[in-house]
Amino acid sequence: MKKFEIIAPLLSDGLEAAQKRRLKCEIMERHGVASRTLGRYVQQYREGGYAALARNDRKDKGKSRAMDGGLLAEAVALRRELPGRSAGRIIEILEAEGLAEKGRLAKSTLTRLLSKAGASRSDVKEGLPARRFQKEGRNALWQADIKYGPHVATAGGKKVRTYLMAILDDATRMPVHAEFYDNQKLPVLEDASRKALLRFGVPEAVYIDNGKIFVSKWFRLACARLGTRHIATKPYSPQSKGKIERFNGLAGGFLGELSLCPPESLAGVNRKFRAWLEEGYVHRPHSGLGGKTPYEAYRENPKRVRNISSGECRQLFLWEETRKVDKTGALKLKGFVYDAGVDLINRKVDLRFDPFDLSVVEIWQAGVFVRKASRLVIGGSLPRRPKPDRGPVAPEGSRLLDAYAGLHDLRDRQRNGAISFVDMMEGGGTDV
Repeated sequence: MKKFEIIAPLLSDGLEAAQKRRLKCEIMERHGVASRTLGRYVQQYREGGYAALARNDRKDKGKSRAMDGGLLAEAVALRRELPGRSAGRIIEILEAEGLAEKGRLAKSTLTRLLSKAGASRSDVKEGLPARRFQKEGRNALWQADIKYGPHVATAGGKKVRTYLMAILDDATRMPVHAEFYDNQKLPVLEDASRKALLRFGVPEAVYIDNGKIFVSKWFRLACARLGTRHIATKPYSPQSKGKIERFNGLAGGFLGELSLCPPESLAGVNRKFRAWLEEGYVHRPHSGLGGKTPYEAYRENPKRVRNISSGECRQLFLWEETRKVDKTGALKLKGFVYDAGVDLINRKVDLRFDPFDLSVVEIWQAGVFVRKASRLVIGGSLPRRPKPDRGPVAPEGSRLLDAYAGLHDLRDRQRNGAISFVDMMEGGGTDV
């Protein structure tokens, strides 16, 4: 018993007063016991022995002194009436109706009692708590989620956060794709989905949370093209996708090991993760699979897999946007300029493009493919025009001005009668 261990050094016979004072100080410092409490323990032992030190249990142990069963029933009814109602609001109602004494109920006590009575917020939300489920065939359902990863350095030396995008097959626990990325934007989901589709085929349904990228128009459109059902979990209910949450928990063990030898790049993180994924998860027996590994469970499952070609997969994830061709026959997309053709000037067209490769876009009009357009590279300025070759000899004067000066001199002499018309006729002169 803890009390006896505390006072045992003080029960020895023959202790002097100075020794007792020193022992009491040491015990009080070591165990954090007040002097009066220590004295009470010693007195209880001397009067009633070891049994007197035993703590007497309350007769109402397990019951609340602040509220009886009837008051608790009212609190449970208020919670079930409106699951989002807080403990503080329930206390406010009980006090306003005169059912509880003002200031007597504590929110922490009511929260504990409501939880014990099966009336916590998670218990009463949407009627019933989430139940376990498991699909029978492979690719019947895929679960996807994102988990925060470590920071790595970019090419410029800047530290960025990484994110683990994982897609798990529900029936076999097989990670159809799992990889760390340096962002959590939509193209990350598309990249992971493409790789999973090409390796493992097409799922019947995907089960995801309400993250922005998972409920985007483009991902829903891709699922519709595939004939895959897009199922989103209810907000704030991580227990409804427990398998992928469990996988993320196991991946947390990998992150713990990685912290002992942190890689310097994203490629280094993924290289170590692939080794951990194969040896530490895919080929290890899983308790939920009867001792089989996820690899064995997926490979031995008799359900037929619907495969997809790389060309179909590319078309599946093409994005679409509408643009107007300008008066030069060009259009802009994502900061780049494309040559659409002069025949489409001032017309609206639909662009289909791969967000991972913007070198070429497809131009469609009224649902009909028109052509592919390449990116234009427009220079900053025109090249300088070369100077004409004037020859190696520099000119001595203007031959035109010299000719004009001679004609002018001739005209002037002719006007002043310096030469006769006879001389001009004989010399083949020029008419005035």
